[in-house]
Amino acid sequence: MVGVGFLIYGLGIAPAYYGLGIFASSLIADLELTRQQIGQMFGAFTFTYGLVSPLAAAAIRRWGIRATVTAGALCAASGFWVVSEATSAAELYLGYSLVGGIGIGFSTLLPAQTIPIFWFRKYRARATALILSGAAIVGFLWQPAAGLVVESWDWRVGWQIVTGISLLVAAIAVLFIRNQPSDMGQRRDGLPPAEADGPDPAGRGHQVEARLAVSGAEATGASAPKGALMWALRTPQFWIATFATAANTVPWRVVSAHGGLHLEDLGFTTLAASAILGVRVGASLFGRLSGSLGDFMSPTRVLALALLVNAVALSVFVSASSAVVAYPCVVAIGVAYGLAYTSEVVVFGLFFGRAAFVGTTGVRIGLIGVIGALGPVLAGAAADRTGSYAGTLWTLAALAVLGAASIWFCRPPDRSLLTGGPKTEG
Repeated sequence: MVGVGFLIYGLGIAPAYYGLGIFASSLIADLELTRQQIGQMFGAFTFTYGLVSPLAAAAIRRWGIRATVTAGALCAASGFWVVSEATSAAELYLGYSLVGGIGIGFSTLLPAQTIPIFWFRKYRARATALILSGAAIVGFLWQPAAGLVVESWDWRVGWQIVTGISLLVAAIAVLFIRNQPSDMGQRRDGLPPAEADGPDPAGRGHQVEARLAVSGAEATGASAPKGALMWALRTPQFWIATFATAANTVPWRVVSAHGGLHLEDLGFTTLAASAILGVRVGASLFGRLSGSLGDFMSPTRVLALALLVNAVALSVFVSASSAVVAYPCVVAIGVAYGLAYTSEVVVFGLFFGRAAFVGTTGVRIGLIGVIGALGPVLAGAAADRTGSYAGTLWTLAALAVLGAASIWFCRPPDRSLLTGGPKTEG
């Protein structure tokens, strides 16, 4: 299941997510677009897949991960085919931002994050790290490949390739996804009952979750105790963790949409910029895998440290006008983002367990979709007005510092209300 999650997440999201920035210059030239429109398209894309995430959560609870991913991947493929045939900005918005965004929302983010929570407890951070590394590896390979596609053919061929990859994701989902361990007669971590449902040997506050599992409330992971989601949404921990997620996600989306144009403004060619950004995504692989530290130390502290590194790297990226500066800078951005990205999932698993993970994560992704959509749009508008991305990057660095400060002191909520047991921490 880790391997399947790796494939559906990497192949499902990376080509579309990272492709627009590489194809941006060609789209601007061929369809007479502005940088602000490129930002709007990317922002609307992330807004859409975030907005439908609560619906994806409902679909997973009702029909399971496999059906949700399959339907989403087919929807995404149809949208990206529209993009490959587009002759106007309106068709790009329709195919990429709307239909493609809906497909991505159902097929990638929430399902990929749900798999390790449903299937693992003791090895949750490590499983999450491996699954989320799929987007880093595929993105690392796809960005320079997309640059070569533009050089050898054109951006339309690139989107036809993305369409085919989405169809492949649908096939993988149908053939290999299983919704939960009980579907295969297994338990979390593949361990015997005593080990799978007993206290967490790491001792990081999973005792309540273990009691839920033993009592049967979480036996399958397919249903949650009544009121679990509303309880979670009323906790300050949900909002603090969501803010930290925004502090990590918004800068990444802005650099994904505008990083190539920023580097071209600093004097790099399109091919060189695509290679540099490809290294950024590749570096996030190391960060995502390093998120395994959440199995051994507080994932909130890991997330805070990652955000601080990201803030420093974004500050340097403002004036990275040479390869000597640009490459180390994007490596740091990639590592920090990947480390924080894995840690976000582990933090939500630690705070809310399987009892409310799907619901809270669906809401979190939806909120980040709304917030994150503004970043690329405002960055594009600022660049059109000032001719620079400097102010935007400095603002994003400050956001990362605030996120680090808020999550550093955050502790797991009391989940005794979900069990009727004594008040506990974590």
